Amino acid sequence: MAAASPAPQNLAQCVTPLPDTPDLVQEAAQNWLRHGGGGEARDCLAQADLALGAYREAAQQYETLAMQGGLRKSLPLQGRRAAQAETRGEVEREAGYTARAAEAWLLAGDGAAAERAARQALLVSSSSPGEVRSDLTLLLARSLSMQGHYAAAIEALGVLPDNGKNTDPVLVRALVLRAGAYRQLGRNADGLVDVTRALTLQPDDIEALLERGILNVRLTRYAQARSDWDRVIALAPDGHEAYLARQDEAVLDSDPDQD
Repeated sequence: MAAASPAPQNLAQCVTPLPDTPDLVQEAAQNWLRHGGGGEARDCLAQADLALGAYREAAQQYETLAMQGGLRKSLPLQGRRAAQAETRGEVEREAGYTARAAEAWLLAGDGAAAERAARQALLVSSSSPGEVRSDLTLLLARSLSMQGHYAAAIEALGVLPDNGKNTDPVLVRALVLRAGAYRQLGRNADGLVDVTRALTLQPDDIEALLERGILNVRLTRYAQARSDWDRVIALAPDGHEAYLARQDEAVLDSDPDQD
């Protein structure tokens, strides 16, 4: 019987083989955790779980990390500045782990759990920079949309920046998400405005092109819809979005009422 591999010494060493052998990384991380690996071992295990598609397990690992790295209930009177700096670090770690938990819950298809994690991350990171808050707000909106709470998702996103030169990918994702939410609420013209703006910022964004095609059909703009879907297929012919685009075009071809 072969001897067990030695436990990793740090997180970087643990995750290095992840792209090729996630199952072995998962086993090593579990062994490391059993032998006192602590937070780094659990982080490595969560990443291995994600790579293996064990999204629910990964989310639970990240939530445990968030609880372990959260704020202390009291701060010492001495060394206040050092304690405050340490507390800020704890806040950032807790928010980061909770955000990763929300992302994993989304991959697991559990919108309610993702919403809880996203709200907790927003609560913890109330004093964080704006770009961090934008990422977390998008996570919350995605979780609400997954649950069919489209109006709430739009409300969560709030007022999106209206700067034609802003190519922030988070803004693009938010615009595409809001466009889909508008479509689900029957506000197709509003959705078209958002997704067209997203494509002005990122002209070859596949998700935006796919969404605009759907909205164009809703607005009986069939030629424009086909053009968007053809572009999706050309950009990523083997991707899931191209599969969806081909399905949508097949439905369009079977519709005798199209122009």
